[in-house]
Amino acid sequence: MTYPPEDCTFEVTYTLGRRGAGRESFSDVYALGRWFKEMERRGAMDPEEFQTPDEDGRNGYRIVCVTDSERVAISYFHPRLVMGRIEGARAAGARAAAD
Repeated sequence: MTYPPEDCTFEVTYTLGRRGAGRESFSDVYALGRWFKEMERRGAMDPEEFQTPDEDGRNGYRIVCVTDSERVAISYFHPRLVMGRIEGARAAGARAAAD
């Protein structure tokens, strides 16, 4: 079996310190990706604005794959990790364009 299964929808539960908390559901990985891009645009992944402590799980995103028969946690991450990846990709793109 491949994972996630074809009938998987995604649920994200998030806590963002003073920026709020919530739960969102998405029909597919593309809708999930668009939501994360919108959260980035709104500044919800700005690491400078996050509360501490981060390691206790109070702040961050939990992604769950939901099917008719199961709910499987597939990811947890904190926005500092996400921004590091976004900024690293931007820097790599800028270096490639300069070459």
